[in-house]
Amino acid sequence: MDEEYTFPPRRTNGVIGRMSLGQIVAIVAAIALPWWGIQTGSPITFAVLLAAGGMLVWAAFLRVGGRQVTEWVRPAVAAAWSRLRGTHVYRGAVFGPNSLQREMDLPGDLASMRMLSAPNPDGRTRVGLVLDEQTRTVTAALLTQGTPIILEESSEQTARLADWEAVMESTCDEDSAIARWQLLFRSMPDSTNMAQQYYVDNVVDRDTLPAQALRELVAQAAPTAQRHEVFFTVAFHLDRLASDIKAAGGDDDAIGVVVVERLTELQRQVAEARIPVSGWLSPAHYAAVIHTAFDPESLPLYDLQSTGDHELDPRVAGPSATERRWRWYLHDSAVSSTIWVHELPRRPVKANWLTPLLQQTDVRRSVSLVVEPLPPSRAERSINNQRLAAAGSIYMKQKHGLVVDARTQKELEAAYRMDDELADGSGYFRYTMLVCCTAPDADRLRRAVTSVRRRLTRIRCSTMVLYGEQDQGFFAGALPLARGLSPMRGLTGS
Repeated sequence: MDEEYTFPPRRTNGVIGRMSLGQIVAIVAAIALPWWGIQTGSPITFAVLLAAGGMLVWAAFLRVGGRQVTEWVRPAVAAAWSRLRGTHVYRGAVFGPNSLQREMDLPGDLASMRMLSAPNPDGRTRVGLVLDEQTRTVTAALLTQGTPIILEESSEQTARLADWEAVMESTCDEDSAIARWQLLFRSMPDSTNMAQQYYVDNVVDRDTLPAQALRELVAQAAPTAQRHEVFFTVAFHLDRLASDIKAAGGDDDAIGVVVVERLTELQRQVAEARIPVSGWLSPAHYAAVIHTAFDPESLPLYDLQSTGDHELDPRVAGPSATERRWRWYLHDSAVSSTIWVHELPRRPVKANWLTPLLQQTDVRRSVSLVVEPLPPSRAERSINNQRLAAAGSIYMKQKHGLVVDARTQKELEAAYRMDDELADGSGYFRYTMLVCCTAPDADRLRRAVTSVRRRLTRIRCSTMVLYGEQDQGFFAGALPLARGLSPMRGLTGS
């Protein structure tokens, strides 16, 4: 019998019960308004302020687009402020003031990133490392190869998942220095028919009947073929590596030596988990992956004109122009909208539960799972906080004769279950899942977003479009940079 997996419910507790800080502020303001009306001594003023206070309380608990009204304040203020300052529009490449003078010319809060080139232990290739001086992290991306796991027997699938679980848990070690890791699944039209290129490069005897049948198959599939790429991206804390970097010299070369040593060990673990890999991206290949996310129409040009490593100068990894809008994010030759999967299936699911989404072939999209591994000490504190919050909510409701809802009870049960798993040696993670849809124009983008959300509903996921945060959503959902969870955490919980 296939093993089933259960995701814990997303935490709903706030500062007091389920009330968030914004709701508490709104309630305090609603109480202060009629009190101020009393101080004025005017019955009309008191009545108006009392009505305003009532409307404020009503609005504080109103939900619009999957969020409470108070949770819309931050993105709305940020969007208005960026328009006033003119920072919602970015001009790079030849339009930028520092064209080709910096290592990487990226928009928004990616501007602090630059590319490092570190030697691989084999002495023949280089590894691209993206250094973010603002967050003090250094990131690398591993390109993996597909495996026919869906065609394998259940026992083999279970063994593979157990091996991958061991890799995941190794990132929770106190000494791993891993801040976050990301799984990025990119799917786009295969305009250059990579399957046919594979046939040309690898089939030797093309006169045989199987070879001819394969040639006809890949030729006919060209108009509708999809290209899939899977990246395993890892971000390291520089502060946790400070002593090793200082001992190695303390400069960029020292960062490369220390980080590549850890990347080599991590790649060995991934390979032992029977996941085929092509190696860590070189600086040129890394830059090409970033640039083709901003400019999807340039992908066929790089396939045809570049070398097998997709050579690209890291200085031109960024876009020529971007614009942040409320509903989507405009960038070079396309427009994107990011969907946040804020709650995974609440019912038990099989290992292949994401298949309907990953097999969707009519949409250009990126599925990104961003994970923050917590060391045992932080994991224990987080689980204890969840357990105390759920148990405290249940106790207060029972004390006052209120009905204890099933969701709070399940949150407490999930906290106990995670505590048992942590005691048994399992890893503990904070994670978020994003799906970034990309299309040539806004109309086709709207249809793509609707199609993807229907697929996610089909597999029992709860979703919302990140209105007002589309730039942050694109950075986290479409780029292999292992971006943090803070853009979403402050609005709708972790």
